[in-house]
Parts: sequence; structure tokens; C-alpha cells
Amino acid sequence: MFNRNKNQIHVLEKIKLKPSRFNIILKKNNEEIKLYNSYTGEIIKFSNGTKEKVLNILHRREIKFEKGDKWIDLLYNKGFIVRYDTDEYKKATAQKFKLLSENRTLHLILLPNEDCNFRCIYCYEDFLKKEMKTHVKKGILNFLEKELVSYKNLNISWFGGEPLESFNVIQELSEEIKVLCNKNKVDYFADITTNGYNLDEEKFKKLIELNVSNFQITLDGNSQTHDRQRIKKDGGPTFNKIIENLVNLKNTSYEYSILLRSNISKDVSEVMYDYIDLMRDLFKDDPRFLMHFIPVLNLKGEQSSNIHLCNTKDLFPYYEYAQEQGFNFNFYKGFMEPGGSECYASNPNSYVIGSDGMVYKCTVAFNNPLNHVGDIKENGEMELYEERLSLWLSGGANEDPNCTKCYFRPACQGNACPLERIEAEKTPCPPIKQNLKRYLNLVEEDSIYG
Repeated sequence: MFNRNKNQIHVLEKIKLKPSRFNIILKKNNEEIKLYNSYTGEIIKFSNGTKEKVLNILHRREIKFEKGDKWIDLLYNKGFIVRYDTDEYKKATAQKFKLLSENRTLHLILLPNEDCNFRCIYCYEDFLKKEMKTHVKKGILNFLEKELVSYKNLNISWFGGEPLESFNVIQELSEEIKVLCNKNKVDYFADITTNGYNLDEEKFKKLIELNVSNFQITLDGNSQTHDRQRIKKDGGPTFNKIIENLVNLKNTSYEYSILLRSNISKDVSEVMYDYIDLMRDLFKDDPRFLMHFIPVLNLKGEQSSNIHLCNTKDLFPYYEYAQEQGFNFNFYKGFMEPGGSECYASNPNSYVIGSDGMVYKCTVAFNNPLNHVGDIKENGEMELYEERLSLWLSGGANEDPNCTKCYFRPACQGNACPLERIEAEKTPCPPIKQNLKRYLNLVEEDSIYG
């Protein structure tokens, strides 16, 4: 049960120990505690008689191993206690460099069309650019021809605008990319962020064949609120068409995941329980459908007079209700693992390629000149502007003293949002850290000890 061995016990008997600085203790009720460690990503629950024994150990500044104490042994194995002389700052730094050195995944976010068939009232994009140009498509394929030999995995994220407005581009590029990945023995994965309006069964089937298996689709509450916030170009409604598409996809047998995102304003919050009931009736029995709530973000630079914002902490009554209705939120554990809350824009192997060939790091600041870090040429050369690029890849936990000392450092590494760090000249914390104990309540533990 505890993976004990005599050599380890012999060593523990001779050393002093201490609680890890990366621990979080969540006291769920009078009978249970949940432990989380951001360096290991481990989540454990203790209940009944074991809770007090474990708390007694973790509340000591200095821990001496006592022969036969299986709880010290367990906590040491799981990383909740460490050697007294351990420098956990250096461990976190070393872990970051290890993750970077082992990262052999190339991530490209491609914009087949920067126009959209919707005009959402909170959208930050200006829709001036249209379908991806031929020289850009050639440039992407030539770039991959040269670069894939250095990677083990390729992850393509289709974004926009609305990517399905140019399904032909997705199909054309995907078929060529699959050939290149097979040639270079590279594992190929793809996902798409779409409004779902054009996602009929025929396109869906083709996307599955093209390795697109993860979908993010937004529903902002019920038809009343959604059709106020997420309208067509001509002002028409969109909710019923998206629901019709989703129900048709549910009736297929393919393996996929659909994340149903809700941007929650104060208006949407008033119908959230009705919305969750609808999702329960339609999708609760299908684990391929997941729910994700975020507050509407003010990405336009100024708040629209037609929308009112809410805070992340206001979302948790809806999470709890959705959980009671049978929805699972274990995918949030990924954000708690080492590196799990770092933004893709801080990843040196991640680029956004626009429909005109401009190369960016971030998908929410296309008009910020500092986000234009390069251009891709038809021959596959990616001309990068190193001074701008360095802004996205520098900073973080090794430079910000608040990050250095933070209990969530291994998960975030000061890279939750490089954009905010660049624009506001301060290092922001990820939303999951600001509400960590609430998120811990949503996810299942890795193991339970009674």
C-alpha cells in the first residue's frame, strides 16, 4: 500500500524532514482534509482517524522520522514532506528547465480565416483579414517540412475568426500535415475553437478523420442570453442551430471531447441554473461533453455598454450545481500539474500564424505591435523579431520575487499571462490559483486514505 522499502526507512531514520512549501491543505469538513502539492501535482484525501495524524505531521516545522510511522513514509513518498536541507526554490527552477528540455512538441495555432459569421458583443477581433492566402499555406507546409525532424509531437490548434468559415483550408492543410507527420514519424494531434454554427455532421466526420478530436464551443446561457451576446453578422439568432448540431454529434460513436464554454456576464448568471438543467438533459450521460465557465473578460480595452462583467468567484455556485447534476470537472487537474497553468504564449515552441502570414505569440492581442513577433515566408522560413519575442519568453518566476516564493510556482512559473506582464509590467496570478481551494473541491483526489 505504501511502497515502503528497508533502505528508504533506514535513510529516513537518520535525516530531518519538513513540510513542503508547495503544499495546500483544504479542510473539507470536520471529517476530511484534501492535500495538494504543486511540485508533484498530487492530490490526496484523508478522512476519519488519519486526518489528525497527518495534520499533526504537517504542522511541525521540523519532522523526525519515527520507526513504523507509515504516514511520514507516505507523505515523503508523495512529496508533501521533504528533507530539511532541501532548497525547494532550486528544485522548482530545475523542474522548469527539465520540462523545457524535454518538450519536443511543436504547437501551431493556425487562423484559416480571420473573419467570422458571428458578431459577439464582447469580441476583441476586428475581422479586417479574411481567408488564409496561398503563399501562407505553402509557407506553413514548408516550415513543417524543415522543422518536424526536431520534434516528437505536433499539435495544431485551429482558431479564427471562425475557422469553419474556411473549412476548405483546414482540409487542404490537414491532409498535407498528416503526410508530413507520417514521413517524420511524428504523432499528430489537433483541436479547434469554433462557434459551432457550421459544425454539421458531415464536417464533423471529416474533422475526426483529419485528427481533430478536441472541440471548444461556446454557449452563453440559454437561447435568450446567448442570442443577445453571440449574434450572427446580420443580427440573427444562433443558439438553436448550435444545439441542433451538438445533439447530432452526440448521436455519433466517434471518440472526441467537446468543451462547452460559457462566458458568464451578470445577465447570463441569471439563467445559469436553467442552462445547466438543459445541458444535463441533453449531455449528462455522455462523458465526451464537458462544461467550463469563465467570467466575461474585458478584452476590448473598454467595457461595452451592453454587457456587465462578473468575477471568477461568482461562478462556483454554478460549478457546484452542475456537479450535483452529474457533470465532471476533473480536467481542471491539468491546470494544477507542474507547468499546467503556464500560458501557451510563454512556450518557445508555440506560435500563432495569421491568415496573412504574420506570426504572433498570443491570440487575444492581434493589434498589439509587441505581439507581432515575426512573419512566415513562402519558402518556410520563419523570420522572427528576437527583441519582441524575448518579451514573451523572459520574466516569470526566476525574476519576480513574489513568484519565487509562491506555493503555486511549479504549476505557473510566473507565466500565467505574459501579455498582462508585458502591458501592465506586473506578473499576474492565474485564476485557478486565486480560487485554488474552490477548484480543489471540484476535482477528484488521486488516492484516499481512511
